[in-house]
Amino acid sequence: MVTWVAVVILSVDLGLAVGVVFSMMTVVCRTQRVQCLALGLAEGTELYRPLEESHKLLKVPGLCILRYPTPLYFGTRGQFRRILEWHLGLGEGRKETPKLDGPPDAVAEPVRVVVLDCSGITFADAAGAREVVQLARRCRDAGIHLLLAQCNASVLGTLTQAGLLDRVTPEQLFVSVQDAAAHALERLEPTGPKTCTVWV
Repeated sequence: MVTWVAVVILSVDLGLAVGVVFSMMTVVCRTQRVQCLALGLAEGTELYRPLEESHKLLKVPGLCILRYPTPLYFGTRGQFRRILEWHLGLGEGRKETPKLDGPPDAVAEPVRVVVLDCSGITFADAAGAREVVQLARRCRDAGIHLLLAQCNASVLGTLTQAGLLDRVTPEQLFVSVQDAAAHALERLEPTGPKTCTVWV
């Protein structure tokens, strides 16, 4: 509609140019307004759904599962960084944003393992990939174990070229959120002294 109006008012060439610019601005604005979703386990299943959809979803203390459902490029890397800082308690981002879930006086357990669901990241450029690498470094420095799940081949290739495997090991990459969550639950289990029974 914008292109048609511009062609009628201006000319064919200028109208098409206005349409292209308007389309690009629309895409950028839409990606800037996307929210990162915290996921919880649907009771009785192995499915992880956004916590905001239902109060019956289970959330494991110390485990944070996040889905970022938009391409990660130079225009969204700042938003990506601020959102992850808030969820993980890194930097000053968490102090400036009120708590979204739970009672206001609840004390949340510090995040020990984070699973980043990359299924919604259909594209990543070099700037966005460097942001993920920096996130991996900051998580390691903060004692948070980072797991990546459902990265498509293109995104994983870009992340690898940016040096992701210098910060994480291949064992931290998973094909599904369920596999990553199962690994995280094993890591969060109490590590007390184990007893061994020997049958003679």
